[in-house]
Amino acid sequence: MSAFASYKRSSSAFGSSAFGSSAAKSEHEGTHDGGDHAGGLARAKKLAGGSSKKQQQPADSSDSDSDLFLPKDDDSDGDAALSTHMSGGLRMEKKKPAKQEPANLETEDHDYIRDHCAVPSEYLKTFGQVVGARAARVFAEQYRPVSSGAQRALSGLLLFGPSGTGKSLISQAITSHIGGTFYKLSAADLPNGKAGAMRIDALFDVAMSGSLPAVIFIDECDTLLSARASSRVGHFAGRFERFTDNLLVIGATNEPDRIAPKILTGRFERKIFIDNPSANARRAMIQRQLAEEIAEHELSPADLEYVVEKTAGRSAVNMERLISSASVHAACAPVTRDDFLTALEEEPSDFDRITAAKNAKFDNAHGWHPL
Repeated sequence: MSAFASYKRSSSAFGSSAFGSSAAKSEHEGTHDGGDHAGGLARAKKLAGGSSKKQQQPADSSDSDSDLFLPKDDDSDGDAALSTHMSGGLRMEKKKPAKQEPANLETEDHDYIRDHCAVPSEYLKTFGQVVGARAARVFAEQYRPVSSGAQRALSGLLLFGPSGTGKSLISQAITSHIGGTFYKLSAADLPNGKAGAMRIDALFDVAMSGSLPAVIFIDECDTLLSARASSRVGHFAGRFERFTDNLLVIGATNEPDRIAPKILTGRFERKIFIDNPSANARRAMIQRQLAEEIAEHELSPADLEYVVEKTAGRSAVNMERLISSASVHAACAPVTRDDFLTALEEEPSDFDRITAAKNAKFDNAHGWHPL
């Protein structure tokens, strides 16, 4: 019952009781004063009748208001009906106001995003140029830009792993696969303070007003969105909402623990470990890169396996540099095992045991591993 309806009912009930008491008193006094008896009794009846009418009026008019608050008899079947009512309420809460176009997309910050952060689709890499990265491929296959039914559009993906494993390349391949528009952002693109917040707003304004879905790639997001940059993190999180249609934010880092928890756990719904290339991946990289040479290489199967074994733990970038070095030593002649031996001496491995252990631990706790 509403406070107002309750007050009216209690007032009416109190008034009826009081007037009834007055009538009794008048009637009693009327026995001592015969002249006033009839008049007092009439006045008492009139007052009592008036209070009765007032008492009936709120009962009729309060049905529409008080029914919203009064408990009702539950003749439903347990929690089934309650679940229906609650789910209906949740659906109302999840309705969002229609997004409106930004008032102005022609500021210097908007121009900066278009000129320095937007990457034309013809320059993007594809999965045909990627070796391995099975989980990223599955993510791209399963990605849906718009929520439908019970399925939500995932808007946050974190690629973590050692440096030089191709996280930027993989993010471009995902964008190409889903037909998205690619925007790349790094710490160098953001000035400090309020100017940085305006640049972030411009990024999302341009991305969401352009061709969709929009993919925003944040390189080294452990620096850009670290726990120490609380103001920037809060502003970014305000523009980067969970399950946003037609928006995919991909972060890249080799130190995921340094990312602010509000972004790490609150926005990145998927976390994929991009590790150093496996033996199969290294073998494929050697064969693919040497195939670009005019002269065919002279590596026997045993030679190839030897090089694969000796390059364990190297990153994709380190492998590419090693193969290039072997080709240089061949001097336009077919590449041999000796050329690789020389390159192995010149190009040290970039494997970092400590970083590898941290990433493996994070992967076990938070990594996404599709079946």
